[in-house]
Amino acid sequence: MSDPSPHPPLDTAILGKIRDDVPLEGSADLLAATLAMAAQARRSLQLVSRHLDPDLYDQGELVAECSRLARRSRYSEIRILIQDPEPLRGRTHGLIELAQRLSSRIQVMRMSEADRKTRVDAFLIADGVGCIHQPRGDRHQGTANFHAPRRSKLLMAEFQTLWDAAEPDPHLRRLYL
Repeated sequence: MSDPSPHPPLDTAILGKIRDDVPLEGSADLLAATLAMAAQARRSLQLVSRHLDPDLYDQGELVAECSRLARRSRYSEIRILIQDPEPLRGRTHGLIELAQRLSSRIQVMRMSEADRKTRVDAFLIADGVGCIHQPRGDRHQGTANFHAPRRSKLLMAEFQTLWDAAEPDPHLRRLYL
């Protein structure tokens, strides 16, 4: 008989309530945590990603949750910051297509060149209270915490600094002809 996990299962973690760091080992854990946070977000999501890994961010359920959040209120906001958008060019990606359709609610930017060269981590912040952090954005490992307001505030400040230096990527915008 194995010992029970000291961490709550991701499908029962409640945004704003569960304070424990939950280790994420592998793409299934990372996807489950991302889905759980996106499903519970009521106001905002901020995402920093290397290249919007399709195994994680191009999933129908996640795109549906982001669509729900974006349409929830005129104050809803989803901001996505991509380190390297090159792998997204020439392919379809559900989250990018959603951002193109809901451009007033979902914004996608490319990191500045200086930040692209120095940044190695990835993170997601839900409603300024829950966060997922991957110390290495190219690996499916990290931690999730559904109630970490201090850590989320620090990540939000970091996100805002990156966002202020970011630039639009013309290849990720929809062209109206």
